Amino acid sequence: MKISSLTCPHCQAAYEVAESTSLVGAPGRTDCGICGTPLAVWNEPKLLAFRLVVPHEHKYPRVPVPAPLA
Repeated sequence: MKISSLTCPHCQAAYEVAESTSLVGAPGRTDCGICGTPLAVWNEPKLLAFRLVVPHEHKYPRVPVPAPLA
């Protein structure tokens, strides 16, 4: 099994993607469970599973990098 991460380009929700290396799936498509934006489309016979890890509204905001000391 191969595990990777994916972020929705529209709402920034974070997903984990599991791809089976031993089972054959089918071509397919999946959409974001939060906003409905297409997350992935595949034409190969893959077996993929998507799991919502963190919806955008629960993510910590980005912390800006502090300015260098003078």
